[in-house]
Amino acid sequence: MKKIIITICFFMLAACKNSKSENETPIYADEAVLIVNYKLENMTLEEHAELGAQVAPNFVSDSIPGLLGKSFIGNVDRGVFGGIYYFENEQFVSEYLDSELWKGVVAHPNLVRFKTEVFKTFNGSKIANGEHKSRKTSTDPNDSEGLSVLVVNFDSQPTEADISKMILEGATVFNNEKFPGFIGKTFISKSDTNNVFGGVYFFESMSSIENYLSTDFWNDFETSEGINVFKKDTYGVASISTISNGVPVSK
Repeated sequence: MKKIIITICFFMLAACKNSKSENETPIYADEAVLIVNYKLENMTLEEHAELGAQVAPNFVSDSIPGLLGKSFIGNVDRGVFGGIYYFENEQFVSEYLDSELWKGVVAHPNLVRFKTEVFKTFNGSKIANGEHKSRKTSTDPNDSEGLSVLVVNFDSQPTEADISKMILEGATVFNNEKFPGFIGKTFISKSDTNNVFGGVYFFESMSSIENYLSTDFWNDFETSEGINVFKKDTYGVASISTISNGVPVSK
């Protein structure tokens, strides 16, 4: 019953009518998230790893204005690789995607079928240790061992303001005590549409993600009326991510 109540707190409109609260609290945090996917063509995993090690030093805030950090990600089973970038705001994302560095990345002959998605982040992300600039990070490669990411997208009819209020009321549920192995969750909203929401979750291991997705809490959410989860992508995080302003670790 408690889990059902939490889910209702997040996603039922009846709990979202306090306009004064919405006016007092900004809907969005300043940070923006860029998620990049691509596939390999005529390149082995070993060669891809070597390329990553060569280029990783370029992905730091001194070289890319507004960059807070980048996680180099990959799912070998799906043959999908890429990165999750945190920027200070969406303007810096636009500038990066217009930069010579980015143009050089997409021009690489062995990296193909690029897909880029830009997301706004909700104010409640900080509560769930999902605001990159405020959470603890590590530059120790040992802390990247097993580090995994879950990216969730879902369609929903509530407005962005409704979702924001629900996040602020319930984000505290996302912690390591409730979900072992949990590090942080960034609540996101797709920049080019008004009904796609989701989250970028960091976990200590892939098994921690699998355990989370098997909880009653997740099942209650995924089967909620009006919620259409259309993406549950998982990735491992490469150790070279520690070069790009560190990897997120538990509080």
